[in-house]
Amino acid sequence: MVEWARHAEHRGFDSIWVAETRLTRDGFVPLAAIATATTRIRLGTGIVNVYTRGPVVMASSFATLEEVAPRRTVIGLGPGSPGVLATQGIEFVKPITRLREYVSVIRRLLTGECVTFEGETVRLQEARLEAPPSRSLPIYLGVTGPRALEVAGEIADGVLLNAFLPVEYVKRALIKIAAGAARRRRRVDDIEIAAMLVVSMDADESRAKSRIRPLVATYLSQFPNIARETGLDEATLRQIQILGADGVTEEVLDHLVVAGTPEQCRRRIQSYCEAGVQLPILAAIDNLTETIDTLGP
Repeated sequence: MVEWARHAEHRGFDSIWVAETRLTRDGFVPLAAIATATTRIRLGTGIVNVYTRGPVVMASSFATLEEVAPRRTVIGLGPGSPGVLATQGIEFVKPITRLREYVSVIRRLLTGECVTFEGETVRLQEARLEAPPSRSLPIYLGVTGPRALEVAGEIADGVLLNAFLPVEYVKRALIKIAAGAARRRRRVDDIEIAAMLVVSMDADESRAKSRIRPLVATYLSQFPNIARETGLDEATLRQIQILGADGVTEEVLDHLVVAGTPEQCRRRIQSYCEAGVQLPILAAIDNLTETIDTLGP
């Protein structure tokens, strides 16, 4: 991960995002390692959830990362997934309320304020960071559903649109984000729109698409919030749940991911940008060095 990040910075990429999902890796340790090997590139969590860490620990973690990488830290938060949280014995309770309260508290903590807060999901008693960052850290929200997108428009500096979603979803999401921004008399142009685009690139189109099928099946089966927003009908989703990768047709792949030859991938990324994505985040499942070299700025 460190070598790829260094290479991406060299090739002119704007940012590196480390996810914390499906119980694979922690988000902060890789970013700290990447920070010591890079000098310019922004470093963001894409995302860490607001349930498994309390807001004080979370604020402290980001303040520490900012010490390692001054003026490069981007806070990426989201509610996470009910299924992944359930395996840890954590209930997915009032996610939008949790997100609102969490962002409110973490912003105050990062200014060095002594915070007492009594909310529905967050409670603090005279909590203060001893070493807050010297600047206001941007907060991006990784959200999917319409209500959560509106909340992001109200309170976030940026929005991370989820992976495995079509171009049409971006257009719908922007309407919701703009509605939330308008409620707070904010300019939607001041909110950076990022999207996680899962990429499988190969000179052989068939090989590129075969490689990504199992991952598409996993996400559409295990993450109902994503499946709901794909625009796929129930019969198609059910087929994928039953058959796994064998149920993921070429039409589904062309609808949800960036897969194919380099030129096909470039066109697909461009279609998301034309729909309103300002920061495409490329999540390559293989051939990462080649993807960086071929699809970079």
